Amino acid sequence: MAEEQSINLIAFAVPLFLAMILLEAWIARRRGLSDYYTVGTALSDVAAGTVFQACEVFFRFVPLLIYAWVLERFALIEWSEGPWVLLVGLLLVDLLYYWWHRHSHVVNVLWAVHAVHHQSEDFNLAVALRQPVFEPISWFFYYLPLALLGIPVEVFLLAYALDLLYQFFIHTELVDKLPAPLEWVLNTPSHHRVHHGVQDQYLDKNYGGILIIWDRLFGTFEPEGERVVYGTTVPLASYNPVWCHFQYFQRMATLARQATRWRDKLWVWVAHPAWLPAGVSPDPDEPKRLASPKYQPALDKRLALYVVVHYLLVGALMVPYLLFEAQFSWPQLAAGAGAIVLSNLSFLGLVEGKRWAYRLELVRGPLVAGALAWLASVWLSPLACAVIGAATLAFMGATWKRTAATLRAGESG
Repeated sequence: MAEEQSINLIAFAVPLFLAMILLEAWIARRRGLSDYYTVGTALSDVAAGTVFQACEVFFRFVPLLIYAWVLERFALIEWSEGPWVLLVGLLLVDLLYYWWHRHSHVVNVLWAVHAVHHQSEDFNLAVALRQPVFEPISWFFYYLPLALLGIPVEVFLLAYALDLLYQFFIHTELVDKLPAPLEWVLNTPSHHRVHHGVQDQYLDKNYGGILIIWDRLFGTFEPEGERVVYGTTVPLASYNPVWCHFQYFQRMATLARQATRWRDKLWVWVAHPAWLPAGVSPDPDEPKRLASPKYQPALDKRLALYVVVHYLLVGALMVPYLLFEAQFSWPQLAAGAGAIVLSNLSFLGLVEGKRWAYRLELVRGPLVAGALAWLASVWLSPLACAVIGAATLAFMGATWKRTAATLRAGESG
């Protein structure tokens, strides 16, 4: 893998995403929408996307190999070069995305993966980055027919990237309904706000990627009416960027244990998320999103500044990790992913005021500095890598010491 020279193009999109998020936050503030972005929720959304990007290389590798293998041996059509193959590929990707997306809301095990994207109780461009780690496994089987139709791997990947890139821009409340012809054909911010709603009339609606015509054709379209309440019907009530990927799996396992019939224990995993086994009643103490305030733990401004600054430092690690992932060995990729995931776990634990996060932050410094130095060894001398690692560790230690001391002084005062 180290000899490959391919570049992960997602790295080039990261600055665009961040610039658009900052622009949207500025516009929202100019409009007097002071609670449109909150530091904790926005960091939670972006952190989930960061964890996804750090781990995606390990989850997409085998599916893409299988896609290429099926394409090489069983393709039914051989496409000539030209724009038509991309247009056909994009249309088919959007159609298959609709069906994957629809099933991801009505099949429990698929919802357990996809629910991560819906857990945010805000709706802004940062939410678009909230992607589930296990999603490349769930969508793989839906897109495999494209290999049978002869869609080249690079065309499939480009079409899939364009489909997701379009959807980034429809995660916003700042854009009202568009002119009627566009609203009828395209998935728009208005349509997608409905999709993220938890009110009964909005559940399981508007699955389209770029086109909303699939929902109109297959009976899942719902126009925006009542102001949308965002999140999942049972709120996550956590910013943890690791736990969010396993919370619903635990819920299914609990229902399977509670079920008295074996067929129900098995059916839990493929049933609709609203289904309960025979004899199992809804938990009266289970919180409901419509009856709960947004999850927003109080955050000290000094700690918020520390977390944001160090998140940007991890972003500096993230860019070369994504940009040159093909040049790193598997152990280096694992070290980089581990440092990124650990950092996000620590940051959001600090935001939530978790005691374990303060201890974890002391461990995180050496691990991140070591991972950064190891990744840099692909291009730099051992001495330069040592200097980078030492400088990173010194900066992290000094800023954490000052922040922790300031927080203790504030508490004692």
